[in-house]
Amino acid sequence: MLNALRRQNHVLPGAVAFIGLTCSLWLTSLNIFLVVPSLMLTVYLFYLELVTQWSFRAPIRRKPPFEDHRYEQVMITVSNRKLAHYVAKGTPGAPLVWMCHGWTAGAFRMGARAEPFLERGWSVVLVDLPGHGISEGLTKWSAEESTTLLIGAVRQLQAKRPELFASGVVHYGHSIGAFIGLRLSKRRDELENAFDFRGWVMESPMTGYTEIFEETCNLLRIPSVLRPVVLRKTLRHFNALNEATACFRRLNEADVPLWGMPQERVLLAQAMPDERLGQIHHERLISLMESGSTSELLTKALLEDLTHSGSHISASRDVVVKAWLDQHFTAHSSA
Repeated sequence: MLNALRRQNHVLPGAVAFIGLTCSLWLTSLNIFLVVPSLMLTVYLFYLELVTQWSFRAPIRRKPPFEDHRYEQVMITVSNRKLAHYVAKGTPGAPLVWMCHGWTAGAFRMGARAEPFLERGWSVVLVDLPGHGISEGLTKWSAEESTTLLIGAVRQLQAKRPELFASGVVHYGHSIGAFIGLRLSKRRDELENAFDFRGWVMESPMTGYTEIFEETCNLLRIPSVLRPVVLRKTLRHFNALNEATACFRRLNEADVPLWGMPQERVLLAQAMPDERLGQIHHERLISLMESGSTSELLTKALLEDLTHSGSHISASRDVVVKAWLDQHFTAHSSA
């Protein structure tokens, strides 16, 4: 019952306020001195529910739909939610790049990033994440539930258009799109056996939720003494939203490597400095990959003229991406 309430917006804060005020009114007839403590407790519990709910907020403003005559718009329904995909079919035998945008953006922001792949005859799939572009939203937004919906969409598209996936897939994620890609690497067993990841492009990636939680607490000015309480409630809400796929008990389970780690070659194209996420996210990924058995799989490009936001067009990033593709996918280069 409680988990069902946690999956809804406004229900728990409203219930806490209603029950608390009702109890306070009732106490006036018993002992007037109990009313103030009752009201204070009500405010405290209401505040906790409100700030916890804020952690699962969805973007307020959406980017416009992606429009390009080279792409076919495909609406895929997963769990009664329609997700917009944009498909450009490449030459036979070429790989597919699956492109996932960042927070508050949309497929609209990934079109320019797809050009190096289109030039090489690759197939391209762009997606509007839930609550972005023209895709339907979530009651409470989480990267885990978005990943679940994307897995369902991939399975459907693969069943209808298997030729797109026949030569393997590279996942290109920007910011939270890379974070979702990392989760896909963890949950890859839920995809069809024929789904073959061949590489990952991570542009200014988010690699953990720990810093985002602290940022949210700072934004809401949550007192330090209350943050452990808010964290426990946040994890309970997260597990309620994703009870079929996750049961997190610690915050670091939403950080790499526990959240997910690529097993294939990775291109890191990183804004330097990263004005949105700071240094910790890409440094965490670099440290983990360079200290393990995957060090030879990482190609890193720290680009001083690249910005985290507003850089959907970047000549320096395109040079890096093209060089990486030519090195590892020469059979499908324009040459």
